[in-house]
Amino acid sequence: MTESFRWLSPLGGSVALFLGIGILWLLIGALTVPLHNKGIGAGTIFVSHTTDTAFFGKDPSDLLASDPALRKLRTLLLTVIAGFLLLSGSLFVSLAWFGLKAGLAWALPALSIGGLLGIGLWALALLPYFRAGIPVTVGDLPPFMWIPTALIVPAMVLGWIGLSGRGV
Repeated sequence: MTESFRWLSPLGGSVALFLGIGILWLLIGALTVPLHNKGIGAGTIFVSHTTDTAFFGKDPSDLLASDPALRKLRTLLLTVIAGFLLLSGSLFVSLAWFGLKAGLAWALPALSIGGLLGIGLWALALLPYFRAGIPVTVGDLPPFMWIPTALIVPAMVLGWIGLSGRGV
């Protein structure tokens, strides 16, 4: 590393964006299990009330109330998703803080590939909605999907600029 880290630099912006993605995933992962049957989460199965109603053909609240097996499956799946969000969030925070912030060039492709794979997997999970012709808007998507999608390219570009300027 040829210079000290500065938050108000392209590399600092990249670290901040990757940290933001990781912290978001950690928060949502930690809150999913205790809150999945409360508030707005109680009226969805996977995406949002509107898209789930269109996809499943019935109000998600009614489906969950009338089918104990579906309710149990939803709880299991949301617990698994929460676990993967916690795992991904902790990796993103660790890689951004200890790797990218230190100017270690390998951290940028690790974060970039991980973020792009995550976004690709969410798109794959939404494919049945798209194939059914159901419009899925940004407002329908949970924040753990759309916020990283919006931040990943700026985080990658800023990281590349920041590391290039350091002679790494």
